[in-house]
Amino acid sequence: MTTNKQETWRQALAQARQSLLALLNSLEPAQWDATVFSENSAWTVATVVGHLIDGERGMSIQVHKIRKGEPTIPEGFDLERWNAGVQKRIGNPSPAELLAALESTRAKTLEGLASLKEEEWALSGRHPSRGIITIEQYYATMAGHDQQHKQDIEQALGLN
Repeated sequence: MTTNKQETWRQALAQARQSLLALLNSLEPAQWDATVFSENSAWTVATVVGHLIDGERGMSIQVHKIRKGEPTIPEGFDLERWNAGVQKRIGNPSPAELLAALESTRAKTLEGLASLKEEEWALSGRHPSRGIITIEQYYATMAGHDQQHKQDIEQALGLN
């Protein structure tokens, strides 16, 4: 049975992703190689998209663990080190492969969301940067992650 929260977050996730995809689908091939962040190592548009995929997969796993009553983040987890390894984990996929991975990852996320029971929304676990948050806040974080990095890409490309 679909709850109002399920519908609310399904729509929020869809809107955030549609906005991101509109930007990504408008890019020229060379723009995928443009640098978005360059603090420790250069993150291109492609790296940022890989990070979004990687992050959503991780958060979906964390939601699953919360539902099972398991800890979400291992002791000593280092988010900066994790993020620094994104390129190694994602490899060098093409823009088309990244777009397909965004789609398949979101489909899995929505499967998990659709299976939530009303009483599970308030269950909580430790997110690597936000601290203790509820399952509902995990979905808000996923939608916000798309929006934040869309803005980062637009800024890097001078599109805003």
